[in-house]
Amino acid sequence: MNAIESINLMRKYNQCPSCGNDRVGGGEGTVNIEGEVFRRTCKCGWIVIVENGKVKEGDNQ
Repeated sequence: MNAIESINLMRKYNQCPSCGNDRVGGGEGTVNIEGEVFRRTCKCGWIVIVENGKVKEGDNQ
């Protein structure tokens, strides 16, 4: 995943749609980018995984 694509995904998934949290770290949520996989989680259990352009989103996947 290139830097521009990563930045666009971080902007798109900055705020949790379930609880509105926009923080990561310190138990608030995470952002992981590994290869072609973008993963954003929230303390409320919401998660989104984008892999090769396919989006999986929901709670506790």
